[in-house]
This record gives sequence, C-alpha cells and structure tokens, in this order.
Amino acid sequence: MVIFDLRPEVVGSALLEAGVVPRGVAGGPPGVTRLDGGYSWITLEVRWGGDVVIVRVAPVGGTVEPYDPAAEARRLRAVAGAVPAPEVLAVSSMPNAIGRPFGVCSRMPGETQRQPADPAPYREALATALGVLHSRADPRALDDVDDIGTAYEAELARLVETYRRCWRHPGIDVAMRWLARHRPDCRDAPALCHGDFRPANVLWTAPGAIGGIIDWERAWVGDPLCDLAFSMHLGGWGAIEGEAIASYRAAGGVQIDRDRLRYALRFERVRSILSGMQGFAALAGGRADDPRLADIGAAAHAGAWELAAWLEPDLPPLGEVLDPPEASYPGRAAAPGLPPTLWRDL
Repeated sequence: MVIFDLRPEVVGSALLEAGVVPRGVAGGPPGVTRLDGGYSWITLEVRWGGDVVIVRVAPVGGTVEPYDPAAEARRLRAVAGAVPAPEVLAVSSMPNAIGRPFGVCSRMPGETQRQPADPAPYREALATALGVLHSRADPRALDDVDDIGTAYEAELARLVETYRRCWRHPGIDVAMRWLARHRPDCRDAPALCHGDFRPANVLWTAPGAIGGIIDWERAWVGDPLCDLAFSMHLGGWGAIEGEAIASYRAAGGVQIDRDRLRYALRFERVRSILSGMQGFAALAGGRADDPRLADIGAAAHAGAWELAAWLEPDLPPLGEVLDPPEASYPGRAAAPGLPPTLWRDL
C-alpha cells in the first residue's frame, strides 16, 4: 500500500513547490481538514495565511481509476464561466512531498445539503444549472467529438477498460452486449456533461442558491440525457424529473428523446455498477484501504445480476464487444439461486 504524507507541514511544502503561495504571513504549517466523504479522491481543505484552497490528492486505486489531476484540471477549465465551478490553481505531478499527484483549486462558497424540508427550490436550481451547463459550456474545450453517437462509442470503449479492471460477471457481459447492440446512432451535437450530477456535488449558499458545483472527475463530452438519467438514478431528493424538466428546458436544456433517455438510464446504471466493482477490486488488490469499498462493491456485484435480464435475441456475441476480465469475484460469493457456471450459457 502506498503511504501518503498528509501532515500539515508536508502539505504546505508541497503547495509551495507547486507555486501556491498564501497571502500574508503563513505563521507555520497550514490547517488541513479532510473532506472526502465519498469513495474517490483524497480531498483536503487547506487554510493557510489568508487563503483557503482545496487539494485533491490522487489515490492509487478506487472507484474512478485512473486518477489524473491534470485531466480533472482540463475539465474544470472547460466549464469555467458556464456554471459556478472551482478555479484551477495548480497541478503537481510526481515526485512531490505528498507522495502522489495532486491538484489545487479554489474553495467554492456554500455547503452541501442532505435533505431540505422543502426540496422544490433546490430541484429547480439543479435543473436550471444543468440546462445552463449543457447549453453554454463548449464541449470542444474538453474533447473533439462530432456527435452523440460517436461519443457513446468512445465512452463504451472506456467502460470496457473499466470492466477489465474488475472481475468477470455474467450480468455485465450481457449488459455490455445490450449497450453495444442498442447504441443510439444520434447525429445531434454532444454536450459537456458533469457525469456525477447530484445534490452531494453541489454547494448551497441559501435555499435554491448554488454557490458551486464540484467533483468534475467524471465529466465527459457526450449525451446530455446521461446527466438527466444519472440524476434520476442517483439524485435522490434532487432528481431532475417531472416538473423539474421544465426548468431544465427553460435554461437551455435539450429536448427529451424518450428512447434515448431509456438507453441513457441503462448506460448510467452499468457505469455506476462498474464504479462500485472497480472500487472493490482496488480494495481486494491492495491499491485502496477504505473498508467502505467492500460494501459498495458487494452491492454492485449483487446489482449486476439484475442486468442478466437484459439478455435478448440478436445481441452481438461477447467476443465482438469485449475481451472479458479473467479475475473472479474477490468476495468468492455466488449469487443466490444462480449456478456458478451461468456465464457459460449467456
């Protein structure tokens, strides 16, 4: 296991090396608080002199491998001016004092909101912000993709690479074949998508007032309906659906193509399951040490069995879609009621 050095004096030294110099006299090491309540980056709030910055340290393994602070910086720069997002202050590759690559960005105002008494103004603000993102951010600032169909093709290839870092699962085998068979041949222009748009990644300064949108590590250029599908799937009380769709459209959001939305819902379900499986694989392989990854990995493994129901005639053979991983489930737990040789029959 790689050991990071996150002592305040070391973090301060690393920031100075990266060119981040605090205002006024530092008067000793900075104050460092860990903020990462999720399962991906190591996130630090650093108070030093008259400044407060956010430091994102790349772990070795986790739910969103590979970790690249420079890539996240490109995503943040691409959305600058479109929606309230952190400003990139520095990116540090290896070697450095901390012992892992990291990025530094501004601290956005506001706090996350767990469960508001009245979610309506929050949902409207979320829908409006997403519509603004999809209409104002220039996707060419992040990736040169001609259309939504091409974007899906490229993103499916990335999903295959994610699956290769996990373990063989019959449900994922079927799901990847289904996604390849039904991939939309859409020639509409793509949008810059957040990729993880939910209340936990939004800071609020007042009810319905967004101070900042954070955690852009999954941002990509593709189908804007995927952001909506992700919100419906994992957005909880902030899901953009029903009446909130009107606010999304009024802010410049795209028209809702029902067939494409149904595809996006399945696409995002596979992506979220693979994220959990990847985190568990990192834990089992010794690249991560967060015990919570075992819980989300086990839940993802169980959820993946439901994807086997997507099996239908005329799906392409698995070999035409991907070369599946050779690893077996790290938990060595068979799904209840299903024979361990099921994958041979799919």
